[in-house]
Amino acid sequence: MAGTALLVSNEYKVKEKITTVFEFIDFTVDVTDSLIDTSAVLGDGRDLVIALIGVADAVLCAEFVALINKLRPALPVFILDLDGKEKTAIPKGVSGYISYPVQYRTLLGIIRNAEKQGPSSRRSNEPSVSLTGNSVQLREIQALIRHVALTDANVLLLGESGTGKEVVARSVHYLSLRTDRPFIAVNCGAIPAELLESELFGHEKGAFTGAISTRKGRFELAEGGTLFLDEIGDMPLPMQVKLLRVLQERCYERVGGTKTIQSNVRLIAATHQDLEKKIGEGKFRMDLFYRLNVFPIDLPPLRDRPEDIPYLINEFAVRMELEHRSPAIFDDSAIKALCRHPLPGNVRELENLVERLAILYPGETITHHKLPVRYQIPLNDNVAAAAGIETPTPTVDTMFVDLSAEIDLKQYLNELEKKIIETALSNANGVVAKAAKALSLQRTTLVEKIKKFAIQHSL
Repeated sequence: MAGTALLVSNEYKVKEKITTVFEFIDFTVDVTDSLIDTSAVLGDGRDLVIALIGVADAVLCAEFVALINKLRPALPVFILDLDGKEKTAIPKGVSGYISYPVQYRTLLGIIRNAEKQGPSSRRSNEPSVSLTGNSVQLREIQALIRHVALTDANVLLLGESGTGKEVVARSVHYLSLRTDRPFIAVNCGAIPAELLESELFGHEKGAFTGAISTRKGRFELAEGGTLFLDEIGDMPLPMQVKLLRVLQERCYERVGGTKTIQSNVRLIAATHQDLEKKIGEGKFRMDLFYRLNVFPIDLPPLRDRPEDIPYLINEFAVRMELEHRSPAIFDDSAIKALCRHPLPGNVRELENLVERLAILYPGETITHHKLPVRYQIPLNDNVAAAAGIETPTPTVDTMFVDLSAEIDLKQYLNELEKKIIETALSNANGVVAKAAKALSLQRTTLVEKIKKFAIQHSL
């Protein structure tokens, strides 16, 4: 997350503390303490995400609110609650109060909401729908989304259930030129085959028993926007033929109708199935597959990017705090156990687990032993150390060097470095962040070395 915030305050300590919190979440802060300076910042056209006012004088605070509302009517304004007194009402033109001192999780959640609710004219470089994490795979997916978003190419999302295919679909839509038009989602596997045609294309009154009035289909509702067809692999063959015609000719008719309706819809499809295998079995049309597979995005399961798990847990906690609920707090041993679990349900399973533990242990710290039994993976050396269990200091065996003969020192050191990195990755069960910590390296440095030595490893 990155962006710019406006902080209005005439108190040094407030400015210092709030700026520190903003910098922690990679935000730039424009600090002002007068109406003139504030007016200058608001009037120079810079892209602001949020405004915070930390002024003790109620009259002056109201003047700042009025100024911001006048010059930037769509900018969310929050007042820092400096005195800690209970507020009976939120003033006009103010989005809400923020307790001071500010917790970074609360601020993070407020900023994300502000970005989603900001003016449609302000286009951000970040998806409006959160793709949470910092893994190499996730950054690659975010780059693919940005590449395809501004085109009208069909997108096919592949990946296991729970990996966030609809989140990616919404991100593509919100970053596209169609962002102001509808995003309509349809689960093809949840609708009976005999009703799917009517659901997609609509029907005329009297088209079949029970059709008591004319009804628009999802294609018509999504006109000008994006239609997301989830579980496309479950679509019956007869419907695949009709969908292919719409993709080829950009038109369709309602069930029971004769009027041709032109279609201007961007199509995103998703499936957890192997469509090429289904083609071989005669259960999916090859021509439709190639129409959908213009721009494929493969979403890796969560077990292949465990370094994203702490970020996801924090994201779920922020959402709960914004809903005035007390999330559970996961310590290092619990997080590391989850990083070693296969999590077959992926992000959805992790979210449900965080929800369950928040209900059982609101505001409490979750250790390895408080996790449900199925998630209590045996402690490795790193987790044991976090739990206070002594383990032998690991050593790395080096190759014997015969100095009686000439050697290529550079090549020898490269081979030794490669071997040490491979050993660290093996000990860390493939988790790059853990291996980097064991080697006292920055994670990005280790990633570069893995690429340099062409180490076969799933980043």
